[in-house]
Amino acid sequence: MARTKKKTSPKVKQLVRIRFKELANGERSIYLDLYKDGKRAYEFLKDENGRPLRLLVETGTPDEVKAIKERNHKTLLQAESLRVAREKEVVELGKVETGVTKLGKMLLKDWIEQYKGLTSTVSSVSKVKQISTVVFHLKNWLGSKFDRVQMQEADTDFCRAFLKHLHGYSWKGIVAHPDKVYTLSDNSYYHIFITLRHCFDRAVREGIITVNPTDRMKETGELPKRPDVQRGFLTASEVSMLIKTECRNDTIKRAFLFGCFTGLRVSDLSDLRWEDIKQDGQDLRLQVVMQKTKSPLYMKLNRQAVQSLPDRGAAAGTDRVFSPLPTLSTIERILRQWGKDAGVEKHFTFHTSRHTFGTLTLNAGADLYTVSKLMGHKNLQTTQIYAELLNQTRDDAVDRLSDIFSEVGS
Repeated sequence: MARTKKKTSPKVKQLVRIRFKELANGERSIYLDLYKDGKRAYEFLKDENGRPLRLLVETGTPDEVKAIKERNHKTLLQAESLRVAREKEVVELGKVETGVTKLGKMLLKDWIEQYKGLTSTVSSVSKVKQISTVVFHLKNWLGSKFDRVQMQEADTDFCRAFLKHLHGYSWKGIVAHPDKVYTLSDNSYYHIFITLRHCFDRAVREGIITVNPTDRMKETGELPKRPDVQRGFLTASEVSMLIKTECRNDTIKRAFLFGCFTGLRVSDLSDLRWEDIKQDGQDLRLQVVMQKTKSPLYMKLNRQAVQSLPDRGAAAGTDRVFSPLPTLSTIERILRQWGKDAGVEKHFTFHTSRHTFGTLTLNAGADLYTVSKLMGHKNLQTTQIYAELLNQTRDDAVDRLSDIFSEVGS
């Protein structure tokens, strides 16, 4: 006797689905994929405060990972609640809103201006200036057409053509060298295009467009690669030589050495106030928010860092610690002479002080995660560079030892 097939309930097709978009920092934004009567739209989810819903990267200490997992679980529950509510609206209304498509008609120049305003509240001055550089090159490439390009027209082919333009961009020299032809450095070429990519990423999160047109270029390996930047650093003995040598600008000397012992960037040192240095029992602690990454930093000042501080005198809490610092070009010129007087043969810049802090702290036995937090890095891979610098330095030292005994027979 043939067995009767068990009746199964037909699957109910979801009209609204939860989707995820991988972000550059490893986090995932959450959006809804709506489909009804042949129409599709996308909506990125936000919490009650208007901030995008995201799943955080589950890294860190065991306790930190546990806390992040709990937070991500609550975020998913919130996303599912929003999905159910939105699907109910789709069923009741019998249609999918096409707001995303309409927003795609927004002019590219208007969105970039809006993006610049959004970025200026959370990013460094240099990043905001980079957006202006992108606009300069878009105008140079498109001419008057720049004022008419819609966001939905800035597709992958548009981005490929812009990248080609950057690669071939050149200009005549300055007054001192009028016949010399200049081109963009690999570093400039990279940052201009990546800034545009970040601009499109934000447009996706804001629902202006449904997909970043440069994502396809990432899949095919067409995105410009970040150039390898040589990160020089000073050894402990070289820092000692500088400490013992007089510099014609004592403020620059103190600021540079303070950077070697704290890892602060020149932008943070220039704006450092006395109120940012807190008394904690017998210790002094630094409490600031880094300008570039907006990461908070709370660290104990070691003895060398304290000795690098100028005499406070009657300065108010709101007064700058290292004031006044001259322009960066003037600082670099004074550093060159100071290094020469100290007998430091290698070329170094003010930013070398930050690299010096990273390598010396690792060399002193601190782990990568701790150094990453002290330096305000958002990615451990950035801190890993300092460990690689140390390994190379140790390899070179062993090679030099071999050279010393090269004439001795084995």
